[in-house]
Amino acid sequence: MADEQLTFHGWSRERIAALATGVQDGRPRVETAVTLTGTDAAGATTTAATGTVRFLLAGPADVVRLAPGAITRRYPTPGAVDHESDRCPHVEFADATLPWRYTPAPRPAAGTGAQHPWLVLVVGLDGDELTLAGDQVTLSPAVQALHPLGTGATAYRWAHLQVDSAGRRIARLLSGRPLTPGTDYVAALVPAYDPAGQPRWTGTGPATVPCYDTWRFRTATPAGSFEDLAAALRPGAAEPETGRAPLDYPRVPTAGDLAVRGALAPLGGTDAALPGEVHDDLDALRTPARDDRGRPIVGLPRYGEAWRAGAPEETTWGGSLNTDPRDRGVAGLGLELGIRLQEELAAEARAHQGALAEARQRIRDLVLGLHAAGGLWRRRTPADAYERLWLLGPALGRVVTPDGTVAALATAADRPLPAGLFSGAARRILRAGPARTALTAAGAVPAGEVLKAANRCPRPPRPGADGLPLDDLGIDLDDLEERRRRAAETGEVDLHAAAGRAKELAEAAHPKLRDLAHAVAERLARAAHAGSPAPWAEALALLAAAATVDDRAERELERLAAALQELLERWPKPAGEDDLPALLDGLAEPEPVEPPCRPVDLDALAAGVAAAFDPTGPGAAARVRVLSTIDGLDPAQPLAPPEVCVGLDRPVWADLRDAFDEWLLPGVGALPENSVIAVETNPRFVDALLTGLNTQLLGELRWRNIPVATGCTPLRVFWSRADTGTGARVDDITGIGNWPDDSGLGTPAHRPAGASGRDLVVVIKGRLFLRYPATVVYLVTAEHAGTVDFGQDPPAGAVRVLPSFQGRIGTDVTFFGFQGFDPADVLRHWLVFEEPPAGYRFANDASTSPVPETWARSSFARPVRVLIRGDHLDPEGP
Repeated sequence: MADEQLTFHGWSRERIAALATGVQDGRPRVETAVTLTGTDAAGATTTAATGTVRFLLAGPADVVRLAPGAITRRYPTPGAVDHESDRCPHVEFADATLPWRYTPAPRPAAGTGAQHPWLVLVVGLDGDELTLAGDQVTLSPAVQALHPLGTGATAYRWAHLQVDSAGRRIARLLSGRPLTPGTDYVAALVPAYDPAGQPRWTGTGPATVPCYDTWRFRTATPAGSFEDLAAALRPGAAEPETGRAPLDYPRVPTAGDLAVRGALAPLGGTDAALPGEVHDDLDALRTPARDDRGRPIVGLPRYGEAWRAGAPEETTWGGSLNTDPRDRGVAGLGLELGIRLQEELAAEARAHQGALAEARQRIRDLVLGLHAAGGLWRRRTPADAYERLWLLGPALGRVVTPDGTVAALATAADRPLPAGLFSGAARRILRAGPARTALTAAGAVPAGEVLKAANRCPRPPRPGADGLPLDDLGIDLDDLEERRRRAAETGEVDLHAAAGRAKELAEAAHPKLRDLAHAVAERLARAAHAGSPAPWAEALALLAAAATVDDRAERELERLAAALQELLERWPKPAGEDDLPALLDGLAEPEPVEPPCRPVDLDALAAGVAAAFDPTGPGAAARVRVLSTIDGLDPAQPLAPPEVCVGLDRPVWADLRDAFDEWLLPGVGALPENSVIAVETNPRFVDALLTGLNTQLLGELRWRNIPVATGCTPLRVFWSRADTGTGARVDDITGIGNWPDDSGLGTPAHRPAGASGRDLVVVIKGRLFLRYPATVVYLVTAEHAGTVDFGQDPPAGAVRVLPSFQGRIGTDVTFFGFQGFDPADVLRHWLVFEEPPAGYRFANDASTSPVPETWARSSFARPVRVLIRGDHLDPEGP
């Protein structure tokens, strides 16, 4: 039988049970023909034989207990204390055939007949109707009569198979007996048949049976389901003045009736203007903060003075708090809350301060150390910057920069300062004393002069004849360079002079080489006279080498002799016209390439080193190291004793409810039973109360020597609003010190950006949310094509507006707040209560049909949705 997307069947059993032809010893008996066929290697039939096979299927006598996990759900939950008395307790199984698997009866053909489950669920009063003893339970005739049994081939209304549209199958056993509200019950899962396959009880006397599972529960009081409790709700059933409390100001009898709106106030409510005579009278009661001699005067609290010292009344909001008895009275409530909760709030503030005490002690120790070190620094370090640099020089190797140590950078290869200048050895050498500095020039030893002298770049060197035997040959270097330069510029060489010089070199040649040298010189002379080619460069080089060779260089003598002989043998090759100019170019002095030299800026170095070592400077090592371990310091004065502004994440509405619930919602005690009304949050009340509470809390914290920043507002949360995107708590006010002077109480300038002040709140008094605390609450539009029409159900797919904060006043008043929802818009919406999802449930008073699938369809309890017109929620009427 189909019920929406669910289909119910009376039983489900394995197909093998269809082979049963009877029952034997409490077990289904199967008798069936079996044919065995023999085949050869090729698969051809060789023989066949048919016979009858008889065997028994398992029955109730073969079950000892249920396997773990066989039961997937017990309803109500074991230990429940609020079960609906009109709903059937039941169990669900993992195996869809388990309740009928061991039934002592053959399985009927599909779609025909009936099957009684071999298990049944019995529910009764403990001790009166059933008694548990170990793994057995004794059933009284009374409870037996409430759970009658049949034969294996009969139907049992309280057992069925459920199939959904996805094909998921659930086997379920129920107890459809009536339940009494406020009563304790025991549910027991027991076998319906004994080992012989007969019913376990007939109602004629007590029956003791095995118990495979059991649990306890209690029915709720009063009787009724979600639908019953929701149907009893009456929208708008409250006094129109709910949310507004009368105020009497007897000092001015002509003031008339005044009223104070509570934290939850009537929809669209406003505050009447304060009579001027009341304002003047209250203002006259205030005393000055100090007398003519500057002594403090004990008088009425000056709300706002903690944030506007001296003249809080000059601000718009401060004037209201101090001269309007309505706002002053609400601030006094906050003051009283602070007094009552002083121990709790102080402990919470200490917990939020974390390691503040340790940080303050660390700052004190640092300041003391800096003062002591600063005194030593000023007394013991030289006043002259260079002298101070010289004194600190040995430590520069331990001063590290991103590019290296200061000592390494100051004495780098491109700096004139020598590497060891800042070492301790250099200081000892240059220290004044007779053995080291007695003969130095006057003024040469002071550090400034030493540093200046060492910081000069050296002059470039003059050209030299290093490696050339010019002196041995009687050649003047300057004359040679002049001749070389002139020949290089004109491109002409005086060959006769060169031949004469060759002859001189031959005369000066080593005796062992002299003959060969003269032969070479003569050939050069003939070539110069005839103007013929000759290897001038090679010949002159060999003659110069022969004239300067060392007597002890035997191998060099042998090499030169062979070279001169070889030159004579191949003369005049190689000969060229440009070999002498090329030789002259090779003798040119190369342009000097001096390494770069950048003098050190000694003034900047001295200032930087002094700043690095100065223990009182902002970059002092101790200061940086200690302050880096403390977060949240004031950058302008990091050495001041740190004071933090503790932020207590504490919804104050709960404190107000516990102390003065009638001020959370004035008139809450007079709300009729089962009433539902709409009110709104009152930001003016919240501002005044939090100002008074923070005033008292700041004074209490300072009295207890708990450091707190000047102008701090520790408590900023009244309602439990949360950001819908991040889930973070949303403050109701900003810091009171940031409130503009010309802003009034409850204005948007007192709230964080984007935070709402007036939110819709729905208040319900009744037992609905005691019985069903998980009820789904939301708003949905009643508009159809732009027109409000409460005659139709909400549009399909309409957006749900969910509450963002909620709470309870007393035991039976529940409220739901809709953050950012304009209270006036409730007139265009439905208020919806949806029964919380609790799985599949069945009523025990909806059907008496003996057919399981019919009973299940008729008793199936559909989820309930209750719609309440938003325009009926205002106690003052639409």
